[in-house]
Amino acid sequence: MRTHSPSSRRASLLLLAALAATPLLAGAQATPTPAPQAAQPAAKPAARACIDTEVNGYHALSYDCLNQKMAPDAAPKPPPTLGSEAITQRPPNQMGLPTPATIGNRMGNTFGTSAYPQRPAP
Repeated sequence: MRTHSPSSRRASLLLLAALAATPLLAGAQATPTPAPQAAQPAAKPAARACIDTEVNGYHALSYDCLNQKMAPDAAPKPPPTLGSEAITQRPPNQMGLPTPATIGNRMGNTFGTSAYPQRPAP
């Protein structure tokens, strides 16, 4: 059996360490590639210039262009509501439900003090 001397063992370990470190050193020297940038959001379209015309010494303004410039920005619309939500928002008299005002009208001045209506039943 052949035995290696400590110096040859040390040399082989250094050689293995150098070979193992080679990919690390190559990666450190590589130039970094720029990361792809996300697309920029679409900018607001450029406003058209209003053109003034002059005919025989009279200035004619472009009122259509001026109206567009003076118009407010479009407001975002709220999400549509469900049909059942619209029903719950209606007043009770539109749904046929009694209200204190209608009961008081039917019962007269004895509303809350008598169980019998003031007017007789038809």
